[in-house]
Amino acid sequence: MINIPTMEQLNKLPRLYETENIRSEEKIVHLHFILNQSHWFAIECDCNDTFFGYVLLNGWTEDAEFGYFSLSELLEVKFEGWLEVLNDPFWIPKPMKDIFLIGERLPFHSRQQDRSE
Repeated sequence: MINIPTMEQLNKLPRLYETENIRSEEKIVHLHFILNQSHWFAIECDCNDTFFGYVLLNGWTEDAEFGYFSLSELLEVKFEGWLEVLNDPFWIPKPMKDIFLIGERLPFHSRQQDRSE
């Protein structure tokens, strides 16, 4: 991974389940990880390995969803054997409703998310 998140960055995120009662569009995305057309938007974390956020893989907006992902898995990902996930160094925390990719808003649903694993 390029630009691994620091403990200072991780400590700024709410802990898991702390934003459960906040509407999806109002949840703040604190970190953005990117690789090609895949995006991981981190909203909460356990300050160890697990994030809760919104994931869009390979540009497939119809399959994008809220869920859990792990830092250890992102650290292992390599595209075409060499390109690694980037922790976006220019990311400014913002609500989900204010995130645009290629001029369009993220296709998330504004209903409360089911967090059962």
